[in-house]
Amino acid sequence: MAMKENFISDAPDEESNAKVSLLDQNKTIIIDQYTTDVEAGDPEFVQDNIQNINGVFEHFKPKVDVTFTNEEGGTVDETLNFRELRDFEANGGKGRLVENSKFLSGVKMKIETNQKVRKSIEQNRKLRDILKDVGSRDELKQMLQSMLDELNNA
Repeated sequence: MAMKENFISDAPDEESNAKVSLLDQNKTIIIDQYTTDVEAGDPEFVQDNIQNINGVFEHFKPKVDVTFTNEEGGTVDETLNFRELRDFEANGGKGRLVENSKFLSGVKMKIETNQKVRKSIEQNRKLRDILKDVGSRDELKQMLQSMLDELNNA
């Protein structure tokens, strides 16, 4: 497994424990803007005692306001905060980006629930037979609805 290389400073990269090379004095590093609360213009020149990547996150506190579209077509506004590099990872729904977002976590939970129900139906022969018959399917639907109503009233 190859390690990530970090070239920003001579401090160790706390996330990957990778070897870190010192940035030459005749070079400048430019970090892109991941926040919307900074006015356009000259970039900020920082000479603070930032020793590692986490120091960059602590100093700049990157965040972004996003608007998601829910399944009904409405919008959900959310602010995503980034405290470390892993907060940018999606990893097919398993990364910190999804984990740190209330909306994306909810969508992930619905997807996982639907997958579990589908798998249960595929593996349960009696349930598959019930769902094939229209009368049995309606009866099951009524039974599930009454159970749901009972749970909501409890």
